[in-house]
Amino acid sequence: MQFDEIFLKAMSSMGLKKCFGIIGGEAEAINFDKAFGIHFYLTRHEFAAGIMAGVVGRLTGMPHMCWATVGPGLTNMATGVCSAMLDRSPMLACSAQIPRSQIRFNLTHQCIDNVGLMASITKSSLQLEKVEELVSHVQTALQRPLDGLPGPAYLSIPLDLLKTEVPDREALDILQAVQPLTRRKKIKPARADIIRAAQCITNATHPMIVIGNQVIRDNAQASVCRFAQQINAPIICSLAAKGAVPDDHPQFLTAANKYLDSVYHTPVLHSLFEGVDLMILIGYDFGEDLKPALWGNDKPTLVINSVDVHMGDIFQPDILCLGNITRSLDQLSHHALPQQEWLAAHQRLKRFFDQRQPEAHPDAVTDIPRIVAAVSTALGRDGIFCSDVGLHKQYAGLLATTYRSNHFLCFNICGSFGFALPAAMAAQICHAETRVIAFCGDGGFHSTSQELETLVRYSLPVVIVVLSDSAFGLIKYYQNRNSSEPQRHLTEVGPVDFTLLANANGVSATKILDIADFPDALEKAFQTHQPHLIEIPEKYDYNLLQYVA
Repeated sequence: MQFDEIFLKAMSSMGLKKCFGIIGGEAEAINFDKAFGIHFYLTRHEFAAGIMAGVVGRLTGMPHMCWATVGPGLTNMATGVCSAMLDRSPMLACSAQIPRSQIRFNLTHQCIDNVGLMASITKSSLQLEKVEELVSHVQTALQRPLDGLPGPAYLSIPLDLLKTEVPDREALDILQAVQPLTRRKKIKPARADIIRAAQCITNATHPMIVIGNQVIRDNAQASVCRFAQQINAPIICSLAAKGAVPDDHPQFLTAANKYLDSVYHTPVLHSLFEGVDLMILIGYDFGEDLKPALWGNDKPTLVINSVDVHMGDIFQPDILCLGNITRSLDQLSHHALPQQEWLAAHQRLKRFFDQRQPEAHPDAVTDIPRIVAAVSTALGRDGIFCSDVGLHKQYAGLLATTYRSNHFLCFNICGSFGFALPAAMAAQICHAETRVIAFCGDGGFHSTSQELETLVRYSLPVVIVVLSDSAFGLIKYYQNRNSSEPQRHLTEVGPVDFTLLANANGVSATKILDIADFPDALEKAFQTHQPHLIEIPEKYDYNLLQYVA
């Protein structure tokens, strides 16, 4: 039996069923075949493969594979792998390496130090050197993404090893030695920590709950809701945790980040945190960009989490209750915790945020709030909203309504252009009957627009909304923060007719010139059950800071 067959069978037996990528010269030595139980999705670029594998990992909670060829194939894929690392998605990244006898880093054709390159953006980076290492290295590579904070692992496989013939008896022994993946149980919370946490909550008058994505990964959503209702505390969340508590839950206020005032055209952050005397951070991850600076760094903090995301001097909670989140909250509920009255400001903000309507401003020029509202309506309670990076992401993250976990997807921590389309394709693969939207600016969309053809080839009925302004909008926003005249040559690009680009790749398309036509066009696009692109020429508010001065 050839080594590549043993490798793929081992992967399949451990539960890995999907692989995304591009095969290079190693095609002579590895045969991705459905007979091994792994479905290979051929992408147009390795970056998209990395994003797709990471998003499938995020949605399923289990690692899936992305594959690249030697040298530039791997470097192309590296940003997608970095995304999985920073956005806490389990994944196995693999690539070929040139034959072992020829390896001379940076000297031999397409030969780079694969393991060294990937070591800083993965939880484990290994190269298979001999047949006998397959079980230990593969087991490590697939188990590490599930332990602690999820993330990617990397395996480099030399071409000559892939071609190695292994005696059938030895091959069978190897496959029988492979063990199924297991989720290690979270530690039990310490009784002393629960007591300290209960006392801290009892002493507070107006606590607020902040939830992060670990709540979703640990499936602790119901426990959070019960706990919030028990103490009658308002809930806010990071963009990464949207949907963990449904937007129409009576305790839920809003997703929040530093753009909240600007998007709503009114200073709400101060009112949101003024008077709060305890921040209860559940499943909190500092990287998700909901930072203590928003509430002034001056409030007592209680962190309840199953993973210790240690931040050193950057952030230290006053009390850390470490262990299974559901178990911690259930044990806290056995204490006689007081049910507090909401601040008057929170009662007003609840009504305000539930409307999802920014304050009117005479100088406001953008239609993005109306566009986000139309997308939310079209998706309903079950659709999946995938947002690319850019200024439009802040509107989407803060204004879109989300009712289910992992139904709003964006780059939470990494933040690279081009996320939305491959993420939407991955979401559609995982949820074939669900409405999925890729919400893009033209800058981010054109970074991965080659995947339009991939969308068609796999018959994925994703609807793409492209907001077109021929510029990198978020960068123009930051330029505008320093009062000097924006340097347009650094942010503005030439126009592209994205409807023609879509048509050239076999995707039907619509251009919207009157925003009133958008909801109907969106519904018609979904009714086709085919991929469809809607381009909307758009203006952005680059004076957002002035609206809340």
